[in-house]
Amino acid sequence: MDGKVNLIGQFATDWIKYSDYEIKENSVGEIYIIPAKEASFTMYNPFNVAEDLILDLINLGDSALKLAEDNQDDQEKLNNDILIFARKYGLLGLISASVYNRNIIGDKKVLLIENNLINKEKMMDESDYLSQFTPFTEEGDIVIKEYRNSVDVVKREDSPKYYGKRPLVLDLVFSRFYSEQLKWIIDFAKMISSHFNQLLIYQNEAGNLTENVTIMAGKFQAHKIGFTINQLDKTNIAWQFDSLKTAIETVYAFAVTDESTLINRCKYCDSAFISNNTRTKYCSVSCRNCANVQKSRERKAKDS
Repeated sequence: MDGKVNLIGQFATDWIKYSDYEIKENSVGEIYIIPAKEASFTMYNPFNVAEDLILDLINLGDSALKLAEDNQDDQEKLNNDILIFARKYGLLGLISASVYNRNIIGDKKVLLIENNLINKEKMMDESDYLSQFTPFTEEGDIVIKEYRNSVDVVKREDSPKYYGKRPLVLDLVFSRFYSEQLKWIIDFAKMISSHFNQLLIYQNEAGNLTENVTIMAGKFQAHKIGFTINQLDKTNIAWQFDSLKTAIETVYAFAVTDESTLINRCKYCDSAFISNNTRTKYCSVSCRNCANVQKSRERKAKDS
């Protein structure tokens, strides 16, 4: 029942995930997720796991939307689910995806996009902005060195480094010192899940719509998507992304508009799933069998 999203062109971007993450609280009580001290990193291409990535995020958003504010057990489960998500895919790269600046480091001022997940400020000093993503660093962990015609990031660790090919801020994102608030990740997952729920409502009413409907206007802010045109055996578009968040938004957009696949909710367990068969109603054989048993019991109860 698994479906494949039809991504047009060569979708590839290097991203990093660490083998383990931990949840930490900063000096003002904000809760962050950060790579564990002894964790090792792995580079991967998120588009090789596109379907699992988007479904895991929707399911994470579902859990967050159902969470009662006073339910401590559910909150701990959600935090654990975020740790699992991070181990599988890494952090979202919100430091890059939340501002119009391409480089950020060395720009002195950053201009935040509308509806960003970080804060309501329109402009911030570079140092204040960077500190929101590095609250647990000690002196010398990360040093920004400015030269006459360039700027560099020096880290007290071994992690991937880029030389001119991609924005310098990725040196920080791929560092063990980089962290993101749980709230930011939860809010993004909730946004995708809520958008999907609204989309399904409109899809079910498609026959009654008389004009295009923009669902949750202004929520997608994928400003920094680039591409090149490559030639090997054929000509291809090679897409480039500034963050995992932007990659997820792109996969989601292709998934819900692809006519050859269907992203839907299971009629039995309500989990999101992708199928190449538009008649498929269940996410797994197990759910289909459970639904059939339930229907059989309901029929017997009605006849008795």
